Amino acid sequence: MAALGRQDRSGRLTESRGGAWASSSQDYVRLAHLLFEQSSSCARALDGNCSIYPLAGIPVLCSALRALLIEANSGMYGAGESRDLMKKLASAANELSIFSEKYAVPQLLREKLALLYEVRNEIVHPAHMPAGTTHGTPAYLLPLRDAGLLQSTKRDNSDYTWMAQLQSHRLFAHAFETIESSASIILERHHVSAESRSLHLESYARYKAVDL
Repeated sequence: MAALGRQDRSGRLTESRGGAWASSSQDYVRLAHLLFEQSSSCARALDGNCSIYPLAGIPVLCSALRALLIEANSGMYGAGESRDLMKKLASAANELSIFSEKYAVPQLLREKLALLYEVRNEIVHPAHMPAGTTHGTPAYLLPLRDAGLLQSTKRDNSDYTWMAQLQSHRLFAHAFETIESSASIILERHHVSAESRSLHLESYARYKAVDL
């Protein structure tokens, strides 16, 4: 069944099949925004950062970016249709390397996206047993800790459990900012109308109005 599911999803990106479809990236962004609103309220009521909502919102934001790439490269926004990129998206483990190569993504944004997708993986594929570090943060994700993005006691000899560290409103805001920057690059390439591009990008920036 799993192989059939992957084959079918890949086929939808590479074959011309009958039926209707529409933009779904905005559905994902809207859901992420609603979760961010709740996250702001939750963090405000607790310690200014602790929130369970990033566990749901961060994977949704990653899905929004993938959906946007599919829509843009299918020609939905009027420019830059690329069947070759659609084929790559259909077969790749994830979209990060494809996005980075096609759009000449700045190195800093590449690094932010790579960390964000690892956070997504940690949430969607939990391995929430001890990481072997005194503070509980997996060694390969120490840049998040060093940047102050995790829910943390800031003590190196003990801290919250790893999944509790991910329950951070700051991390959620960082994820939104990273996806917003990525969406801006894609929309700049594919929208034929500057006005439409600006209005489209507003949906990715709306989170700022409800942030702490």
